[in-house]
Amino acid sequence: MKCYIVDTLSGIFVLDDSSNMINFLDFNDDEQEILEFYKSLESGVISEDLKEIFAELKNSGYNEFIFDNTKLKQLISQELGHETSLETSSLEFKNFRLDLVTQLSNIGLNKTKEEIAARHKKISEQLIKMQVSQAGEQGDVAVIQIIETLDIIKKSISLFSVRLREWYGLHFPELTDKVIEDNIVLAKLISVLGHRNNYTEENIKKDFELNDERIRFLIENASISMGAEIDLKTVKGYADQILGLDSYRQELEDTLDGLMETTAPNLQAIIGSLVGAKLITKAGSLKKLAYMPASRIQLLGAETALYRFLKTGKGIPKHGLIFQWNQIRGSKPWIRGKISRVVSGKIGLAAKIDYFQGEYMGNEISEDLSRKIKEIELRHPTPPKKTEQKKASKPKPRKKKKPGKGGR
Repeated sequence: MKCYIVDTLSGIFVLDDSSNMINFLDFNDDEQEILEFYKSLESGVISEDLKEIFAELKNSGYNEFIFDNTKLKQLISQELGHETSLETSSLEFKNFRLDLVTQLSNIGLNKTKEEIAARHKKISEQLIKMQVSQAGEQGDVAVIQIIETLDIIKKSISLFSVRLREWYGLHFPELTDKVIEDNIVLAKLISVLGHRNNYTEENIKKDFELNDERIRFLIENASISMGAEIDLKTVKGYADQILGLDSYRQELEDTLDGLMETTAPNLQAIIGSLVGAKLITKAGSLKKLAYMPASRIQLLGAETALYRFLKTGKGIPKHGLIFQWNQIRGSKPWIRGKISRVVSGKIGLAAKIDYFQGEYMGNEISEDLSRKIKEIELRHPTPPKKTEQKKASKPKPRKKKKPGKGGR
């Protein structure tokens, strides 16, 4: 025999084939009880009261349970092992909910339509707040926020550094003219040493790890610099702000490592925290990344190039964000596309394991990936020979015949 399980904010009700109520679980208008039920449903836990109802139904000969709530159906099937089915458009569910006032009065719960609506509105608001709170607790949400914050910080450091080079260039133009390309090293030189007279071998070696040739160049140019004497206090303070931003960037990256270790450990093991987090951010969530085909993962971040290819037919992109992974960026140009295809497949596998909370397989996947990359490198040691395309000869324009002179 089969029966229908109707879940409402008033309780759980069981109907037979003739839409007669055969059992029910009353929530007694207890808001906390209702919230706990739906919270446990999200967590995959069945309450003891609900277990007792299904045990009674089973003993009464009911062996097929029909639901219109997907999560409840999956939970009963997985946890209790009962035969279940889903019928979201079944009239039994629709008719029961439309006539809820009468159905409740049949079991001694006398409530008006307005009372039920007000109760449902209040509970629904609580459930929505709970769902929003749970969404905010998800690891990939925090990962996305950190990645977007890191992008802003890196852009800010780059913009601030351009201004710092111009400003400090008034005092020591030889230093800022592409001698020190690293913005953070430049900011530290300005913050620590300041005036060009302080560029001595002792001072530089004390706080900086620069090679001897670079140190000699700085000392020589500092002694003959044609820069002006300016107030360096404000400039040094500006450099300190850049260093502070970089310090905060490092803190965020450390936090990101910890989040990725708990949220997407397999993905982290394959391509690292930064690239993995950027892929999650670009996809929108870990769930969306897990459901993506490998071909789309491969081109995440290369949408502009892809649209250009679709429009013009030239310059098909081979990789997007995954190019930032060292083993792709550092590989030979003619095999980067092949490596990207293999890597994107492994990323998809790792994302699926992480999203569905499977076992940690990062080391195994990473080893298999390394082996396949080596195979690609061995199979393609040299770039492919370019096939000479015969230029299509343009047809010569046909000369128009001049009309003959004379006539009849």
